[in-house]
Amino acid sequence: MPSVEDLKRRDHRKLVVVDNRIALLGGRNLSHEYYTGFDEVALSPDSMWREVPWLDGGARVEGPAVGVLERSFHDAWREAGGESFNIDEVAAAGPTPVRVVIHRGLQDAYTLEAYVALIDTAMSRVDVVNGFPLILEIQHALLRALRRGVRVRTLFGNLTPTHDGVPFGGPWSTARTAATSFVHSRMDALIAAGGEGYLFRVARRPSWAPEIRTVSSHVHAKMMCVDGRVCAVGSANLDITAGYWESELMLIVEDPSLAAALEARVDGLTAGSMRIDPNDPEWQTLARRRQWMRHWPGVLSV
Repeated sequence: MPSVEDLKRRDHRKLVVVDNRIALLGGRNLSHEYYTGFDEVALSPDSMWREVPWLDGGARVEGPAVGVLERSFHDAWREAGGESFNIDEVAAAGPTPVRVVIHRGLQDAYTLEAYVALIDTAMSRVDVVNGFPLILEIQHALLRALRRGVRVRTLFGNLTPTHDGVPFGGPWSTARTAATSFVHSRMDALIAAGGEGYLFRVARRPSWAPEIRTVSSHVHAKMMCVDGRVCAVGSANLDITAGYWESELMLIVEDPSLAAALEARVDGLTAGSMRIDPNDPEWQTLARRRQWMRHWPGVLSV
């Protein structure tokens, strides 16, 4: 029977490198829910949760960073028993400065440290898109930012997608709904401290059954943007598993135009989502019910 270490120590990176020219990285695995749009599915109340698209994101990279990413694949390939291969130098493709952060399981915590460093250097605002239970190191960094007067905005979802507040059915839906409570419990402290929390929602699409008005889906994207100057995207969730156990990839981009475009995209997503009102009696009731989850052992986080 596999141990906890066997289950949690995995290569969680998502990477494609083509002809040593272009690299694709981000949060998307090779499954339909990562690539299907909300306009492309005929949802009904009887749909299974796996039929509902998820919110995800990634980056296309050219230039010298492609060589760094290909080297990360090469090293993992060699560790798995594959033969070595040559990696050519890659010429610059533009002026945008980027940094590749590679996290190798229990050997280091580089992606976690990068997230915390970005938050700790924030002066005006931090946007976080994340659908997994915040590791306490990041939660505490965000709370520190709030105390400094930084605007903190978080976008999260439901691990079991819902329609008009009703979970879609399917295998493991009950367990995923319980895990959703754990995710939300790690947001409660931020919202109580003055952070902006948005529950991801999508308005009705023509292909959906008439009785479905809104869908709150799973947020699988892993993204952070700070002060309109720097942003990060990759495979690393902001949870304990990605922070310590799994191998991950992250791309940090220091470019105000790209950061502004990403912030504008978050603006659009939050505009259609539900902002959590800390004074809402329903939310307060749910927060009290899941308050015990703050004591849940972080090492067992989903």
